Amino acid sequence: MTYAVVLGSVFVVHVLAMLSPGPNVLVVTQTAASRSRRAGVLVALGVASGAALWSGAALLGLSLLFAQVAGLYGALTLLGGVYLLYIAVRLWRGADRPLVLTPGEQASAQSDAQAYQLGLLTNLTNPKALVFYGSIFAALLTPDLPTWVKAAAFSIIVANSTLWHVALACLFSTESTQRFYQRAKGWIDRIAALALALLGLRLMLPIHGTLFA
Repeated sequence: MTYAVVLGSVFVVHVLAMLSPGPNVLVVTQTAASRSRRAGVLVALGVASGAALWSGAALLGLSLLFAQVAGLYGALTLLGGVYLLYIAVRLWRGADRPLVLTPGEQASAQSDAQAYQLGLLTNLTNPKALVFYGSIFAALLTPDLPTWVKAAAFSIIVANSTLWHVALACLFSTESTQRFYQRAKGWIDRIAALALALLGLRLMLPIHGTLFA
């Protein structure tokens, strides 16, 4: 394959994977709709940072560690499932609380840090992402490829993740979306909580699926 075909394949496969709704999409859209565009974008940037770390780890061959260290993958998967269940419980318990939107330009440093951390941890607590990136790179990035091609593939992953999740944050932070969210907050939060809980259980149980969109 030519370099262009390799990089094009990485781009297409990653975009198709992101189109499958998972915990990253849920936390970005729910935060943007319930809080502000600023908060949603910060969560999106946290998710993108997680994608950079996972894909970077895959390029370094750390996915082989899962195969060599017994129980490591299972432990990280269990941790990720517990974290998603924790978010789901918090979201469910707050479903009936009145919505107080925070203006994006007035968000505090603490809430900024919390928003970014939410996105980062949501992505990092899903070790299936490392397996996915490792599979892509193993299939498409052969050892004989130049370093710049591998760096370009890494850049494509990071750019895709950033643009996709920031776009979602901007879309779901519009006034019309937030007005709808205010009217249907209880139902939306409970549905999102159930979805996150199911995704958490899928991580904890031996069920295969794409959970890193």
